[in-house]
Amino acid sequence: MTSLVTGSEEVKEPDRVNLIGEGTLQQIAKGLCEYAHQIPKSLSAYPAVLQLGVNKLTLACLIARMPQPIQGVPDFVSRWAQRPLKDWEIEIDCPEEWLDKRLIEDQKPSGFCIETAGEYFDEWGNFQKKVINEVMTKTAQNPELYTRFRKYLIENPVVTRGQLYIDSAVDFKLVQDLLIHSYEKAPESYKLGEKFYCCGHCGGLMYVTKDNILKCENKHCAKEKKNPVPLADHQYDEIFWLKKDLRYFIHRPGKAELRLERKLKQLNRLEVKLYPELDQYDLHLVFPDGTVWAVDVKFWESAYNLAKKVNQPIRQLKHQPYNKSFFVFPDELKSYGQEYIQEFRGYCPVSVKKSQVMFESSFVNKVIKKLGI
Repeated sequence: MTSLVTGSEEVKEPDRVNLIGEGTLQQIAKGLCEYAHQIPKSLSAYPAVLQLGVNKLTLACLIARMPQPIQGVPDFVSRWAQRPLKDWEIEIDCPEEWLDKRLIEDQKPSGFCIETAGEYFDEWGNFQKKVINEVMTKTAQNPELYTRFRKYLIENPVVTRGQLYIDSAVDFKLVQDLLIHSYEKAPESYKLGEKFYCCGHCGGLMYVTKDNILKCENKHCAKEKKNPVPLADHQYDEIFWLKKDLRYFIHRPGKAELRLERKLKQLNRLEVKLYPELDQYDLHLVFPDGTVWAVDVKFWESAYNLAKKVNQPIRQLKHQPYNKSFFVFPDELKSYGQEYIQEFRGYCPVSVKKSQVMFESSFVNKVIKKLGI
């Protein structure tokens, strides 16, 4: 994705003044995501929602007579958006966990920015939902095809144009157009030298920072310290990659879903089903004694944003209802600690017991204990 930031500036730290609310931050986050999406088509026209949000912030600064008020959108992007919210020069009425977050990281909308903007997405942000809903409709009589479609997106975040068209025609004829439409040509700006590189951990396409360093869009992959994987020379073929929100909302959590499925299938006497009944939840486990567990894997930067999305319990399957349900967070988020779990439980409108929420490795241990291994 093209850079949003053209410069940076040192700002002194005056006392915090005045107040802006969560709604203003959501408007700004949505605007930053929309602006990043429209680059390089239009650099001059800022989305109206971004301009509106920054205007509200500017007005608050002027009312407070700040010595260096924001001078429009470019000034906000270069001075404030890259810093943690706690370092802004204004008091913010928002969840405490937001204060350590940034709206822009490495000159791109951060994961937190994307999640915060989620409820405000229009056509672009809803693309993922439209694709998945259409696939569900077309595969209603063939749930196995739905599972294969979703796994393909997760396992192939980067693919050659030729391979995509072959796979779609041979293995996904019923949803061929939807599969092809889920991808777009990879940007040349992501090349280092003459090559594209994929992340050694998640397989996603890596981008080049302004310091000429390769980075994965999923910042958590850096913790794994795996070497970038150069793509083979495809001189006579184009490289395609998943569209933005499919990368974030399908591929990113999907890698953890498939990894957990793989770990659990290695355990004897445990029946494991992925995306049961057209994705009612992520993993359906049946133990030897007939006990059924349902699992939803959630990969969100903000526990608060996630909690707001979980507005109902995990759905029961008609043919085999579960005895217990769990929300499982990937181990990539373990560095956020128990505070993440507490934040999720505290803000979730659905009553969730402490024993129902945990990180990936803890859940695997819970399954092993249940099996008596």
